[in-house]
Amino acid sequence: KTVTVEYPKDFDPLAGAPASTRPPPQQQQKPEGAPTPAKKEDVIFEGTTEDLQKLVIESPVPVLLDVYADWCGPCKQLTPALEQICVNAGGMLRLVKINMDQKRQI
Repeated sequence: KTVTVEYPKDFDPLAGAPASTRPPPQQQQKPEGAPTPAKKEDVIFEGTTEDLQKLVIESPVPVLLDVYADWCGPCKQLTPALEQICVNAGGMLRLVKINMDQKRQI
């Protein structure tokens, strides 16, 4: 025996479900007053001995200094998040990355 169930077209089976079981929204609304994302090349820099003074000490905005190594697993996971934070900050924050295996003198 086949049973057919009629339901409204706008029926949402997850409407009463806890938030943790709902899928994430397709597009997140940008909070009012949030800055326009910056270009990656404007806020993310590779630090060297020659330009560290200019990029960090003389920066007009706060700087997040990321000291990492290519072999470091947690560094590989954290770097994309740090880059996205700086891009989303719209130029109000810089990320200066220093590879400690290549720039030991710093």
